[in-house]
Amino acid sequence: MEKIEEVSNYTKYRGKCKELCEQAIKEDPSLTLVRGHYFCFLWGTNEPHWWTVRKDGTVCDPSALQFPDKGMGTYTPFNGIVECSQCKKEMEEEKVYNFEGRYAFCSHECYGKFVGIL
Repeated sequence: MEKIEEVSNYTKYRGKCKELCEQAIKEDPSLTLVRGHYFCFLWGTNEPHWWTVRKDGTVCDPSALQFPDKGMGTYTPFNGIVECSQCKKEMEEEKVYNFEGRYAFCSHECYGKFVGIL
């Protein structure tokens, strides 16, 4: 029965992080919206994620149940720096040449190499 619950929580909350956070903020305007990454100990991955923070600094994550560790992992706010998916150069998000899905590129050359046209 636990497996079915995990699958339904994943389906229920996955991809709805920002939407659920915005709804929580409407209900409690003292919450602050945070964009960043969530490290799930059981998956062993950093996932792009949205959550809210209370005035005292505690995390309030309305979509935490999508993760098998139920929000017991590590929340890391986005610092504004992204890495080129081809050459690994770090740059400010505003200076990214191109985003392709979740991939960022610093230049036309890096984008071309990554997709195999250069």
